[in-house]
Amino acid sequence: MKRRGGLLVPYAWIGNSAKQRPEVCSYPFAVPGYMGGGGPAALKPPNGNVGVDGMISVIAHELAELSTNPLVNAWYAGEDPTEIGDLWYIGQVMRDNKGRTFNMNGRRGRRFMVQWVWSPVLKACAGPNALD
Repeated sequence: MKRRGGLLVPYAWIGNSAKQRPEVCSYPFAVPGYMGGGGPAALKPPNGNVGVDGMISVIAHELAELSTNPLVNAWYAGEDPTEIGDLWYIGQVMRDNKGRTFNMNGRRGRRFMVQWVWSPVLKACAGPNALD
């Protein structure tokens, strides 16, 4: 949040996810170091670009949080300061013939990995694919 001319303006900044903290901003296409060898392996990005596919996921995440909690004071998961997009889940993923993973089809053959978000109505995560 930034105050401009007396108004509180919500904003999000998204950088190159391949270069700036890929383990956080490009997950699940890059795996955080704290997961070590015991967690899941990184998934292949749907469009073959860890940075761009990571940014798409972060943009969708931030838009979900901005639209559901624009003042960053309305909704958190219990006592945690966890926003709606931070309860991360991608559902079942599909793989193309090159092993690239996705859960959503876009225009002109583009594919995307878009995270699900928490639904207070369903009391569960809800997302783009209907495989789960």
